[in-house]
Amino acid sequence: MSNLLNSNIQFRQLFLYQLYFFIMISFFLVIANYNNKLTEDIYLYVCFILIATIGISHGALDNQKGRYILKTKFPKYWSLFFYGSYIGCLLFVLLFWINFPLITLCIFFIISSFHFGHEDLEIFLSKKNKFDYYFYFLRGFIIITSSLYFNYEETLAFINILLLNQTTLTLGKYFFTYGYYINLFFLIFLIFVYFFYNYIDKKEVLIITSEIVFIIILFKYLPLIVAFTVYFCFMHSTKHILSLSMELDHKNPLQGIKKFVLKSIPLTLITFVSALIMLIYLQNNFSINDSMLKIIFIGLASLTLPHIMLEYIYGKHKQKFK
Repeated sequence: MSNLLNSNIQFRQLFLYQLYFFIMISFFLVIANYNNKLTEDIYLYVCFILIATIGISHGALDNQKGRYILKTKFPKYWSLFFYGSYIGCLLFVLLFWINFPLITLCIFFIISSFHFGHEDLEIFLSKKNKFDYYFYFLRGFIIITSSLYFNYEETLAFINILLLNQTTLTLGKYFFTYGYYINLFFLIFLIFVYFFYNYIDKKEVLIITSEIVFIIILFKYLPLIVAFTVYFCFMHSTKHILSLSMELDHKNPLQGIKKFVLKSIPLTLITFVSALIMLIYLQNNFSINDSMLKIIFIGLASLTLPHIMLEYIYGKHKQKFK
């Protein structure tokens, strides 16, 4: 039985409602874009605000997890150890990106692929097996390969902005075409394997496949930043927020969500204000559009590494003390 099937029935309904909402907003935006209703001057600002609030908020309880891990060993100074190491890791990524942008970008793609896949699939998988890490990576990597396959020129333009004009990526489209179809083939193959060995059931196959189909539709029919924002905010982040809410109150979904919102406000607000300050600073040297793209993707990369490391340590810690 999967984590989804083992969860409270009200939470199962919320996870399904989250999927329905994601599908509806995807349809709405695809139709709006088809009718030329999406303009860059508007949607880039909206995407920036959504990612800096809803998107970032799914990691806003990292301080609570740090407290859970460190409180017993450092009852008085856990916050000093946590915030010091978290901010230090973040600054390390920023400095490494400034000096080695291409290497950092490649590492970011690999780490974020695993992270996206893991957090999107973990509610379906309770049985551990040796293929989980491949499944996580391929599921997350479809975000990267879809964007490069369906939005080749736009994605390369974004990548070159993120490379800080230190180098230029000029790989041919055929390279990413092969990458996309290889990724999709092995992802479908693993879904079949998991179903064949009863790691997931028919309903979960339908849900997982539906998510993949609509992710592909997003990147095929929407501007890159809009497609990424819809995925990141309304699938990846909301799914993780629901999982955190279930941890906070596994019996009452509404109370769990309420607790999450109250606990997440401080860090989310700090992150949002920091993003605005960085936006004002970067405008001195770059256009407003380039500045927002740099904050969105380089900022996410900087936050992703400490967030993933904390999630891994937190998961191990919980297993140890079950």
